[in-house]
Amino acid sequence: MKDTSYPAFRGDNRQLRLRLRKVGMVFVTCDDAGVMIESPTGDGDWLAELLFTSEIVKEAMKEATQQWAQQDHPRVLEALPGLWLAPSEIRDRRKCSGYALAAILTNQFALSENFIKMCHVAGLAPETTRVKLENLPPVAPLEINRMADFVRYLCEDNATMITDHIVLENLGQQLAESYEEINLLYTITQSITQVDHPENFIAIVCRELLATLPYAWIGALIADDTERMERFSRGLTVTGETDESEEVLHKLTLELLGQASTDIPLILDPGINPDQARFAPLGRTVLAYPISHNNKVIGLLVAGDKRGDDLTASSVDIKLIGATASQMSIFLDNAALYDDLNSMFLGMLEAMTSAIDAKDPYTCGHSQRVAHLTQILAESIGLDEQTCKRMHIAGLVHDVGKIGISEDVLTNPGKLTKAEFDEMKKHPEIGFRILKDIPNLRDILPGVLYHHEAWTGNGYPEQLRGEEIPLVARLITLADAFDAMSSSRTYRDSLSREEVFAEIKRCTGTQFDPELAPAFLGLDFSEYDQMAEAYHDREIERRVSGDRAA
Repeated sequence: MKDTSYPAFRGDNRQLRLRLRKVGMVFVTCDDAGVMIESPTGDGDWLAELLFTSEIVKEAMKEATQQWAQQDHPRVLEALPGLWLAPSEIRDRRKCSGYALAAILTNQFALSENFIKMCHVAGLAPETTRVKLENLPPVAPLEINRMADFVRYLCEDNATMITDHIVLENLGQQLAESYEEINLLYTITQSITQVDHPENFIAIVCRELLATLPYAWIGALIADDTERMERFSRGLTVTGETDESEEVLHKLTLELLGQASTDIPLILDPGINPDQARFAPLGRTVLAYPISHNNKVIGLLVAGDKRGDDLTASSVDIKLIGATASQMSIFLDNAALYDDLNSMFLGMLEAMTSAIDAKDPYTCGHSQRVAHLTQILAESIGLDEQTCKRMHIAGLVHDVGKIGISEDVLTNPGKLTKAEFDEMKKHPEIGFRILKDIPNLRDILPGVLYHHEAWTGNGYPEQLRGEEIPLVARLITLADAFDAMSSSRTYRDSLSREEVFAEIKRCTGTQFDPELAPAFLGLDFSEYDQMAEAYHDREIERRVSGDRAA
């Protein structure tokens, strides 16, 4: 006979029980000693009460299991006259741990002396019960083996369904967990390009983790003594609900950071473990995962106060927060590299423009001041932060073309001749040619090329007019003219602030954009004045040093 062993009893057998009951059988399970695991009584079924409330049947089941234990394949047997038990093994890790049984009745059962005793134990009237048995109807003795095979097949199919259901449930759980992880990492990866705004990325990480993990709050702390990470150390970023102040959370998280080791999660249960009682403000079940780089802990991700029925930190929790910590490590390293490159890039531009400004002592610091004014003007008209930073760079390099202008022309103390002025007018195009092959500067090239165009079309190099002039150039035009009028020259002193403002108002609509000019006049010039004063003091010191040397 084929092996139809039944896997370890798990799941819901109600459907199998109902199907067997409809054909006059009762389903029951027992352990390998014959003790019932799942009793069919208690649901008001007269047949189940008749068969399995009796000690006679219970003892017969125990004797049956002893016989089955000696058989390679347990066979159907007559436990009592007219009562047959068709078994299928319940296996747990290839070992028989019990049996799934179907009780099959023949006509002989209602005629046996056990029948009357069992009716009395179950509280059933024998005559009424006998009529009910005849209406089943009972199985003929010659059909027992075939019915036993039928039961085995049903048990086998039911076992397969239970196993498949468990597999599907596990697969569904795994898919749900994988989806959560993929969705979390996708969202984080989409934001990983925000290297110039690390605080935004860290906030996104905390928010996404809070939406994924069953914890009351999520926090992120970047170490403040890590090489190249100083600017990312802005205290503890917290998202979620907590009754404690950020100061308390920050202090305790710092302590956890000091205990953290690379890639080893910290799991705390302050309510149970007295050694961790001081961390109770962090909540029930705290999961902290180190953010590491080059085998050094550079920060900590913390999930505090777990919610739900299961308060233990699960493997899924650890997996998700660990994967997120890895993404944060990559981001922080990229952000640090970006910061280094950006600082080096700006430093080179400032050095280059300073060298150009230094050709004329009277315009020393001009490019830095124009850059500052261009940026704050862009901010005042509502341009976004990134665009304002680009406007700053545009103002910084607007005069780079002067490197190609004769020093005699640049430092001419008097009025320029027509030839000299024509040469000076070439510096926007020279600057454009110098910078046009630098990919990182392509968006600001219009500011370099057109910052001497005028609103009415009387400027150079292309006599653009009105809004034909790119916005970046119109911004620089105001900043450039303001600084030029505010600075002293060999042939004239600087104008007062009132005189400069009056001149800008006079030229609004002819040289300057009529909408930008009022916004420019409303700027806060305090930082500009500090910059101008600093360059003035530096120039006096330079002259004094030169006189002493002479």
